[in-house]
Amino acid sequence: MPRVYDDDDPSLRKRLLFLGGPNYYDSPEGTNPWEKLWGINKYALMSAAFATIGDCCFISQVKNISETLNVFGFYVIPAVGVASTFAAVTYIATDFRGKDDKLNYGLGVAACMPVLHAFKKKQAFTIPATLFLLAGALLKKDSKENNWNWWNPVTPRYDHWYDYSLVGTITEWPRRPY
Repeated sequence: MPRVYDDDDPSLRKRLLFLGGPNYYDSPEGTNPWEKLWGINKYALMSAAFATIGDCCFISQVKNISETLNVFGFYVIPAVGVASTFAAVTYIATDFRGKDDKLNYGLGVAACMPVLHAFKKKQAFTIPATLFLLAGALLKKDSKENNWNWWNPVTPRYDHWYDYSLVGTITEWPRRPY
């Protein structure tokens, strides 16, 4: 029987060593900039790695390692640049202003606009992407300030994860026309 997912599960940490280490929200805003950089860049690296895999397999259909590295750099460099810019500018704004509010996140996202524009070099991409990041950053900051979650935690309805008591037996489904 599968185990319940737990954030503090040591076996899960061993399998996901890359995602270990400090998280972005382990310390208050305006402190520990290096931990915040690592906390946000590890997710940028993982997202870019998955985008690279999808691009290499389905779009570019690369043939050798140099083409793969080119596609990898196409996604990783902007993702890490945006994440680092956001973390650095948010840290500087919080430290300079002495306040921890949503304006710091807005300034961080606004500073990401040139990095996004350098990625695609199209205003039709830059402005909607910046607005999308701004909405996400403000929602995330509001969720941390007001203590609400984006998604509800996964909890089993009954005493175990897979409950097939509501499903009929194999003789009952699928119903065939004969």
